[in-house]
Amino acid sequence: MKWNYGDLLDGCGEVLPPATPALIHGERVVTWSELTVRSNNLARAMLSGGAVTGDKVAIYMRNCPEYMETLVACFKARLVPINVNYRYRDDELHYILDNSDAVVTVYSGEFLEHVSVLGPRFPDMQWIEVGKNYEQLVTSGDGKPLGVERSGDDMLFIYTGGTTGMPKAVMWRSEDVWHAMQSGKNA
Repeated sequence: MKWNYGDLLDGCGEVLPPATPALIHGERVVTWSELTVRSNNLARAMLSGGAVTGDKVAIYMRNCPEYMETLVACFKARLVPINVNYRYRDDELHYILDNSDAVVTVYSGEFLEHVSVLGPRFPDMQWIEVGKNYEQLVTSGDGKPLGVERSGDDMLFIYTGGTTGMPKAVMWRSEDVWHAMQSGKNA
């Protein structure tokens, strides 16, 4: 069986009652119906902006519903999400975007100062700012599933930091993550 996060998330959106909470952040609740529509619309926006299967999407924000919506959109569109520590500034941020070969960066408006310094160094980057153009992208469209065939080979990158110098990318296949979550048991 090929296992993929995008398929799992699409499946949840199809069978859970629409008003069921999917994300809860403080007083804010995003239902499964809303998460499905918003993530599908964002996925389409990134693809129509030029991203293709396997392209990297840097996610530069604190924990918030938009972070998870972007992560879900990446899985659904077969894009590779890249976590960017919200504490990273100019040099570290440049390193991550360059090292990961990101083609899209979704970031919180609070980091505009750091992102705008890097803009000229990444002229082909698709920049999506939460608090500016993000909301228009997630609310534009019909929110229907993308209808793409996904693979257990679709990737997830996790950048780790620490005492060994610059962050390193740990690459996981979707199917491998599934097996690791089952303590190594094959489904």
